[in-house]
Amino acid sequence: MTGADFLDDLYRTGAPQPPPDPFNWLEDFTVTTAEAERFADPDWIVPGLIVQGHLHIIAAEPNGGKTTVFFYLAGCMVQAGFNVIYVNADISAGDAKSMVQQANQTGVKLLLPEMKAGKSMDDIVRNLVTLNDSGADLGRYIFIFDTLKKMTDVINKSASKRLLKLLRSMTAKGATVICLAHTNKYNGQDGKPIYEGTGDIKSDVDNLIYLIPDKRPDGSMLVSAEPDKQRAALEKVTFEISPQRKVKRLDEYHDIAAEKQRMTQRERDQDIIERITEAIQAKHIKQSDIVSYCKEADISRRQTLNCLKRYENGSGRLWKATPGFEKNARFYELA
Repeated sequence: MTGADFLDDLYRTGAPQPPPDPFNWLEDFTVTTAEAERFADPDWIVPGLIVQGHLHIIAAEPNGGKTTVFFYLAGCMVQAGFNVIYVNADISAGDAKSMVQQANQTGVKLLLPEMKAGKSMDDIVRNLVTLNDSGADLGRYIFIFDTLKKMTDVINKSASKRLLKLLRSMTAKGATVICLAHTNKYNGQDGKPIYEGTGDIKSDVDNLIYLIPDKRPDGSMLVSAEPDKQRAALEKVTFEISPQRKVKRLDEYHDIAAEKQRMTQRERDQDIIERITEAIQAKHIKQSDIVSYCKEADISRRQTLNCLKRYENGSGRLWKATPGFEKNARFYELA
């Protein structure tokens, strides 16, 4: 066959096609810049904190201000035009009366299943299933559940998974769901709280927010909201609760967790601080002399140096350091 004959056959039968690229499908799921520009920004119900159509967990220690803050916010949500259903199964009879009065004033639909004869949180959950199956548009409805552990066993993976599936289905129909929950008794090494439920719950929600309280002697309280997991640009915000349980959102965020961590560290360092202070007052102001002075009290060189560094700057400053002429020499005086 001549070269001309081969070309004639090629044009007549078509050139052999290469196998398809097995990665072509990736482009079907790649979002372009133009497409991303069309995405709507989050619709905030509470700016920086609660997003419409999201599933939230708000976790705090017992008596950490979560009910007070979110019952106040429930009233604000009603004023914004939403239908707010607040389910409280974690309330005492003594507190129920004032809560009912407040709900009547603000327009919040308050459900107290444990206060109704023959009713329980299980009945609430069954009715939520019926509501969800009805296919109703829930876009203007906000459900606040106080607390999550009254609805399911938060330590049981299968039980919590079933409940989260229901709540997630409700958000798919437009509902905004807020579950108040508890943290563990002890905080993590960073001083921050830890959610008491399974990791599956944390992974299944849109936003997990910790409320960190700072209780004051006069009965007032600061409560700072610190986002952990988030699917929107949540903000760190602080609320103030007066002794009369009035709530106000502050303009400035207070890092209560960091302050508590500093106070805990200060308590741990107190013996070393006192020894270093004694050394400086006794005119042992050179770093090496301070280290030797502390060593006599069985305080290691590392402990002393860490403590010197920790309190020579910032708002908790106890002393100031001045470099000496000798290599690595430092001299200290009390601040």
